Amino acid sequence: MLDKLREGAQGKVAKVILVLIILSFALAGVGSYLNGPARTAPATVNGTDISAVDLENAYRNERTRMESQMGAAFAQLAANPEYMKQFRRSVLDSLIDQALLDNKARELGLRVSDEQIKQAIVAMPEFAENGKFSNERYLQLVRRAGLSPEMFRDSMRQDMVRQQLVSALLGTDFALKGEVEQLDQLYNQTRDIRLVRLAAANYMADIQVADSELEQYYKSNSTRFMKDEEVKIDYLLLDAANLSRDIKVTEQDAQDYYDQHQDLFQRVERRQVAHILIGKDQKEAEQKAQALLTKLKAGDDFAALAKSDSADTFSAKKGGELEWFEKGVMDPAFEQAAFALAKTGDLSGVVKSPFGFHIIKLLAVEPAKTKPFADVKDETISRLQADKAKELFFAEQQKLADNSFENPDSLDLTADAMGMKVQSSDYFTQATAPAPLNDPKVLSAAFSEELRENMTNSDVIELAEGKALVLHITGHHPKAVKSLAEVKEQMIAAIKHDKASEVARGKAQMLLDKLKVGEQIESDLTALGVKIETRRGVTRFTQELDQNLVAKVFALPQPQADKPSMSLVSEVNGDRLVVALDKVNTPKEPSPMAAMLQSQLGQGKAQADYKALVAELRKTADIEYFTAVEATVE
Repeated sequence: MLDKLREGAQGKVAKVILVLIILSFALAGVGSYLNGPARTAPATVNGTDISAVDLENAYRNERTRMESQMGAAFAQLAANPEYMKQFRRSVLDSLIDQALLDNKARELGLRVSDEQIKQAIVAMPEFAENGKFSNERYLQLVRRAGLSPEMFRDSMRQDMVRQQLVSALLGTDFALKGEVEQLDQLYNQTRDIRLVRLAAANYMADIQVADSELEQYYKSNSTRFMKDEEVKIDYLLLDAANLSRDIKVTEQDAQDYYDQHQDLFQRVERRQVAHILIGKDQKEAEQKAQALLTKLKAGDDFAALAKSDSADTFSAKKGGELEWFEKGVMDPAFEQAAFALAKTGDLSGVVKSPFGFHIIKLLAVEPAKTKPFADVKDETISRLQADKAKELFFAEQQKLADNSFENPDSLDLTADAMGMKVQSSDYFTQATAPAPLNDPKVLSAAFSEELRENMTNSDVIELAEGKALVLHITGHHPKAVKSLAEVKEQMIAAIKHDKASEVARGKAQMLLDKLKVGEQIESDLTALGVKIETRRGVTRFTQELDQNLVAKVFALPQPQADKPSMSLVSEVNGDRLVVALDKVNTPKEPSPMAAMLQSQLGQGKAQADYKALVAELRKTADIEYFTAVEATVE
């Protein structure tokens, strides 16, 4: 058999097959060279890639910032895929803008020296310990961020060069004095008005609603009467507080913990001092403090001088004596001088603080020492219980996650395995969810289309205060239009209100028409049972009036030749008003807002220039997006 196989392998057919195989491999190899590597960058700028890694890092950083800034509100936004798609695109656009600015900075020849970078790094508070730059902390934080010192330095250089360009642009804008004065006057302008209010509520009692109107209104406004989406769920709630009740910690356990963690039970050094404070004119105060110090060194009584000369009247009554304190409590300069004193009775020199000039006397020192076990026994037992509860909670949480994943069709088997009870909710909307279900993360899962369609358990959801839960959707009512019977009374009230508002509009228009042609309206006001209201000094920022009214008042032209400007206004509640603008009051002197307005106006112009620069750079740049790659960043 082997001989026949060998003969077949050396035959013509076998050789042809072998040639074809070799040719296919060769062509595949050539094809790979022709096609090039797969696209991994989400975008390119003038031929330079914006890397997927850069986009992912920027996306995560911006997401973390938004979560910190907006809290639960951002969690709700993040549940919307379309919003997050736009969010990713905005982050990518920011990276593209940065790349364009970097290119422009290089084109202009902007540079940052190594010494400037070093000074910037040393000045960063993130790398400081006890107020001074710590190289060890610097290296630790940079490595924790996944960077080498060289990579961090290059990143700083890029940022600082870019900042040079932006600062040069933004720093050149300013607001003219006349612009600021005009804007200040507009902001602080007040207006005197008269108005007649025709309240819609006054006409509702006489209005009837026919069945045909009701049906037509229902058809035209059905979207105003929607039932919110509702869900019904089963859930298992894990609570660390419940777990801690079963945890027993003996006194011996607490003693062992105390012996092994002496550093946790240290009482830091405390000091008690007396001081004399001189705090008036700086030069005179320092001279007076020096004179008092000379007297004290000559033997004068500290308590007596404190009572007679100290500006701290509270401590002066006690001879300058202050309460016990430890480091980190007092003003840094005062504290440094107080802790530099060696022996009871020692005096400091004259110490300057924001409050004035001090002379400090050391009264007593309580050195650092370990607190006795008897004093911290209860605290230690509570600490051990909390630590063990935390460990047990995380273990149970992992067990909950494993069981609910392995048995995804319901929570019954998970509850049996963990000795828990399945809790069931009634139907609820996102606005009516009961505790603990009224959490953004829980609501996102409870109203998840994916969980509902797959009929599976959610992931374990961590809540605040040591709680976690897993849920299973058991019922769903989609958003739908309420029946006519359900909303009949509500619609009747709405129709009556709309009709009443229209009646009020007609009467208000009648009054306005008469006023415009110079007719008197006193008899009409009496017949309507309304009066003219006068409001003087109405500001743009008043909260006492309807905002529609305020906007209209400040949109009216200035009255001419003692003839008021008039208009009809509809308020949010449906009331109709006839408004007459009698006088515009413009302040003559600048307001306290002027300085702020000048700054804001300059910043606004600078921001507009920045946007214009970026827009111009985008016009002349070759920018290409690769949507499929961008979408992989999560």
